Amino acid sequence: MNTVTRLSMICLGFLVSCNSGGQKEGEQSNDTLSQADPLLTVDQEQKYCFLRTEGTEQQDSSFLQLTIRNETVNGIYNVIPHEKDARRGTVLGKAAGEVLDLVWTFTQEGMQDTLRVVFKLQNGTLVRKPFSVDTSNGRQVTLDSSGFLEAYEAVDCVEEP
Repeated sequence: MNTVTRLSMICLGFLVSCNSGGQKEGEQSNDTLSQADPLLTVDQEQKYCFLRTEGTEQQDSSFLQLTIRNETVNGIYNVIPHEKDARRGTVLGKAAGEVLDLVWTFTQEGMQDTLRVVFKLQNGTLVRKPFSVDTSNGRQVTLDSSGFLEAYEAVDCVEEP
């Protein structure tokens, strides 16, 4: 791994650490996907973390931290391309089996925006439907007809000290 990638991963870890809430006393958490198909049973809360790197030197990164309880999903989703403006924000939505249909509220270039994102947990990996562009307004959208193409690898969630 090159220095830029290592620094990016360390920075992502610090971001998650600063933004994640502390675990309540007596509350169990499990940060691995080894027990994760199907996602959850009733009244359990599960935390998952995923990372996607891409680019010629794996210098672009996307990090996703999800908390799922029953059918409700929330978390953090940050897309950080190398030497470009990042999209950093939160996700909120519903889980239907292994499919997560979420609204991503993010900030980019000082402006806040929202975008629908759809993920699927598949064999311990998270995959996302790619974005398309709506030619009538130039905005990115997630089409229901799209396949799940972009893979995110499971990583350990950063624990607060």
